[in-house]
Amino acid sequence: MPKPKLELKEILFPTLSLFLICFVMTGALAVVNAITKDPIAANEKLAADAARQEIFPGATFENHGDYFTAKDVDGDVLGYCMDTQAQGYGGVIRVAAGLDAGGGVVKVRIISCDGETPGLGQKIREEGFLAQFAGRGDTEHYDSVASATYSSRGVADAVNQAFAIYQEQIRGGGAQ
Repeated sequence: MPKPKLELKEILFPTLSLFLICFVMTGALAVVNAITKDPIAANEKLAADAARQEIFPGATFENHGDYFTAKDVDGDVLGYCMDTQAQGYGGVIRVAAGLDAGGGVVKVRIISCDGETPGLGQKIREEGFLAQFAGRGDTEHYDSVASATYSSRGVADAVNQAFAIYQEQIRGGGAQ
């Protein structure tokens, strides 16, 4: 049986159609990204600011790049806040960790963990899990959320990053 002969338009028309669809969809995604980029960044900043205020209520914060110094109304240092992130199960987990002048954890708050599994990984937001980090100077031993070990490890890794910033830039650098 002879092979059927393909004509140029039978190949060209579907190829150009797919190219045009992909081109239009890429343009649409670029427009949506441009429209939503600034509001998303503003919401992330608000969430980080709220987390820091929850850690050090009523404090004012001086931004030093990798960390914030929390001060009371008299200008005395209450502690330091680090916004760090680490990989969880479903994506990046952003954490605000407050440390006192000696490097011990005051409080840990989740800024975002939107990619974590609802009902499991999202439990890292609960006070029962986060409270275990308070008063500690390391995260060597901690209790994971059941069935959410990657998410729990992500929080511990983010807190460890805060310890590293404290050691390198505050304790080692004599920051105020």
